Amino acid sequence: MTLKNLACGIEAAILTNEAKAASVEIDTVCAGDRVSDILNGASNATLVVTNLNNMALVRAAELVEVPGICLLNGGVPDPDGLKAASENGTVLIVSPVGMFETCGRLYRVLAEQCKTG
Repeated sequence: MTLKNLACGIEAAILTNEAKAASVEIDTVCAGDRVSDILNGASNATLVVTNLNNMALVRAAELVEVPGICLLNGGVPDPDGLKAASENGTVLIVSPVGMFETCGRLYRVLAEQCKTG
């Protein structure tokens, strides 16, 4: 499923690289609040879901070539974080709800994809 379709399905806003979001396929979701979670559980087809909202997160995502990061509870990174994500080609999306609800929404959207796709 494309990152854009996932974002729409969970009612998340796309903050950076919206054109890329329409073409990037996501096949895994990695949820966690430590940079080590991201480094250990992510790949180039992973959406990272996290409460982290700092430059370390963007840099870690860049290292493992994560195409997308979903921030939670409407959190928006500072201008430097947005700029770094844009320059790295990382799609940042923001869910309006917390970790539990966001992961539940992702599960439902992905489960529906499996049924129809």
